[in-house]
Amino acid sequence: MATTKHEKSVERSNRLLLFVLRVILGIILFAKGISFIRDKALLENIISNTVIQEKYSLLGLIIPYIHIAGGFFIIIGLYIRLTILIQLPIIIGAIVLLFKSEATIHQGEIIIAAVILIMLVVQLVFGDGLYSWRNLLNKEKNIT
Repeated sequence: MATTKHEKSVERSNRLLLFVLRVILGIILFAKGISFIRDKALLENIISNTVIQEKYSLLGLIIPYIHIAGGFFIIIGLYIRLTILIQLPIIIGAIVLLFKSEATIHQGEIIIAAVILIMLVVQLVFGDGLYSWRNLLNKEKNIT
């Protein structure tokens, strides 16, 4: 079955759209990690509004660095599915904690977390795509 120019164009634009979505997702996670490091009170405030803050105080120290590393790996396209599987529980937990919070100032954070969750699921389903570091390494292995 021959593919038409239109089908190839649509496929190429879909790959490009997934690439742009992946880079935006990585930048958001990277920036969120940096913002949590710069403003530790924001993350501590979210965690302190829960009853079980003692158990998760270590998470307040680890989450920013997981976001930074995960954002970097997503941007370059290396181990995307593994990175997303690590990020998903953090984002789902953030949404749950933000819903439990009585503060109305966290409503914007809920929207951001929900958008990130949707973007993570889309990238988990479609993978890293053609424009990724992993595919570049695989092409180089095939050349040599």
